[in-house]
Amino acid sequence: MTEVATDAFQLLRELDRLARSRKRVLPVREEPREEWLGIGFRLGGRTLIAAMDQVAEVVGVPGMARIPGVKPWVLGLANLRGRLIPVMDLHGFLFDAEGPVGESSARRAIVIDTEGIVAGLVVDGVVGMRHFWRDELQGAPPGLEPALEPYVQASFPVQDQRIGVFDFSRLARSEAFLDVAR
Repeated sequence: MTEVATDAFQLLRELDRLARSRKRVLPVREEPREEWLGIGFRLGGRTLIAAMDQVAEVVGVPGMARIPGVKPWVLGLANLRGRLIPVMDLHGFLFDAEGPVGESSARRAIVIDTEGIVAGLVVDGVVGMRHFWRDELQGAPPGLEPALEPYVQASFPVQDQRIGVFDFSRLARSEAFLDVAR
């Protein structure tokens, strides 16, 4: 009986060895990557991106009524579907100068509704929606203009460059942005 038990044990060992030699690695469950959505726009020759949750909508530059006694970068007051919103030249605010003269039909207004502030921000153009992985978020891009530093403190890699993330919430909390009177 010992011989039979030994043979059975040897058979089980051989089966175990064969099974282990042919084993396949089971798939490892990876943590899902969190997606980050943004809207790309051009401003003064630079492409930036803003989080989609900070953008209410993108529209063509609306017709506006001028507002007396405001800084030059406040373009006017627009009626957007029955809602009056101030429209500002974002380039004018940041760089204290009018945006680059170019294809005016490419200019768009990014409407924000954040931090209790609703405004249309005129940019040089909108380049569309972009998808990134949140874990690819990096610090501010190199060579950032000083006027952008308070509002662009992160970036995403795109090919061989980094696209700055413009934070409209920071803009809406900015004393300089809220001080529109001359």
